Amino acid sequence: MKKILFLGAAEFQTPPIIYAKNKGYQIITCDNQPNNPGHKLANKSYNISTTHKDEILKIAIDNKIDGILTYGSDISTNSVGYIAKKMNLSGAEIQAIKILNNKSNFRSFLNKNKLQKHEFSTFNHNSSKEINDYLKTVELPQIIKPTDASGSKGVSVIRNLNDAKNKIESAFSESASKTIIIEKFISKKGSQVCGDGWMENGKLKFVCYGDGHFYNNSKFLAPFGETFPSKHSEKTLLKVSNKLEEILSTIGYINGPFNLDVIIDYQNNPFIIEIGPRNGGNYIPTAIKLKTNVDLITASVELALNKDFNLDVSKKTNNSFFACYMINSKEKGIFEKLTIDKLLEKKIVQKKIYIKKHQSVLPFNKANNALGNIILKFKSKTEMNTIFSKIDELITIKLK
Repeated sequence: MKKILFLGAAEFQTPPIIYAKNKGYQIITCDNQPNNPGHKLANKSYNISTTHKDEILKIAIDNKIDGILTYGSDISTNSVGYIAKKMNLSGAEIQAIKILNNKSNFRSFLNKNKLQKHEFSTFNHNSSKEINDYLKTVELPQIIKPTDASGSKGVSVIRNLNDAKNKIESAFSESASKTIIIEKFISKKGSQVCGDGWMENGKLKFVCYGDGHFYNNSKFLAPFGETFPSKHSEKTLLKVSNKLEEILSTIGYINGPFNLDVIIDYQNNPFIIEIGPRNGGNYIPTAIKLKTNVDLITASVELALNKDFNLDVSKKTNNSFFACYMINSKEKGIFEKLTIDKLLEKKIVQKKIYIKKHQSVLPFNKANNALGNIILKFKSKTEMNTIFSKIDELITIKLK
């Protein structure tokens, strides 16, 4: 029986665990939240941070694992790469992961290799004077981000110097290494492009593009949902595909899933914001499977167990219109009740509620403050866009 170690056992990380369980594989989970549902599906579970790579390596060796995987989160990918290399298992090269996972490394690599020139600077937590001096020399607005966080944690837009201090402190608070990046703001044409793809032998084997949806409020920069397919033209999206393949192959990310965030500028050129060396969160691979019949969940598990695995795209379809939505609150409080309008309820094909009555709720300023997720199916792009444009009016969250 094959043994596979999963780093992360949160609700949104259960799809590959469920697949592995159904296949009869022996499942081992590492996660420092003992009540996370993935642990309940496992044959063995360990209450340990997924960033403690040497401790996890010992667990992996003791259990004689055949593969290791993380899903939907950047934080564990360094550990996966490290352990895969130590044990000669299937996995991305650690150097490629380190570039993709660190915003400063990524921007530096792109600039150095003339793949995407962009103005930015990196600072540590002892650089308050340097940061203030830098902001006085650059054109505002600027984007500020922790170099090593995901899910929009600590990300904000500096539009004037008066509000810079709090945003700088917020970015540092979300960085494990206490480093931040400040970069030039790029205006986007239309929706931000999101989605997941698959690299195979250094080539782009598959990608599915959607549109990311954001609130028009600087307090809430995390995307609240994705709609598939993207509104952008095939010509524009082909440019995105070509650029993604060039960047990933140059970095050395040869095989495996990736998550993408891309802006289209006013010259119709793609600007790559981030590429995550793992599947997307918010049940994006589930929505993509429903839409295209390409199963990136299965593929990620099987690649972890077999270096020679090839993604099956022979049954690829373009089936209907799908969307993911992160149920969220704009306010802090204690959860009482969730009500979904009948119009929206009819469109739901999967519903996951993370929050329970009387639990604390935080404002949706980062992805892990979501209260749940729904996947929706629509008959047409018009219906999808119409309903999604007013989706917050169709969901009521009662707090006290």
